[in-house]
Amino acid sequence: MDAEELHPAWDEEKYRLLNAHFRQQINTLLRTDTYLADAVAGGKSLQLQELIGRMTEKDQRLWQEFLALDRIKLHLDMKDHLEGRGTPFSPRTGFQGPSGTKDDIGDAW
Repeated sequence: MDAEELHPAWDEEKYRLLNAHFRQQINTLLRTDTYLADAVAGGKSLQLQELIGRMTEKDQRLWQEFLALDRIKLHLDMKDHLEGRGTPFSPRTGFQGPSGTKDDIGDAW
């Protein structure tokens, strides 16, 4: 049984695209948003919700879609782990290999 059969809502390509989009968006925000740039320069620790709150409404809606796909991905990764498939889970690196890269999709931020 493949991922689409287990979770009909799973769309790996969309997950990859949204993941890349948000990596770029967050990096751009950290460079261009004065409040965020000043906070980082001042050593303030930022929460992910602060970053998302500074995004456009469209990106905030896309973020919710990404989170739904990310929950499905976690479920599929856990299922693979429990069944002895895929990259084994490590408390230190999650579902990533020792190099810090995932075998399938790099979603650690």
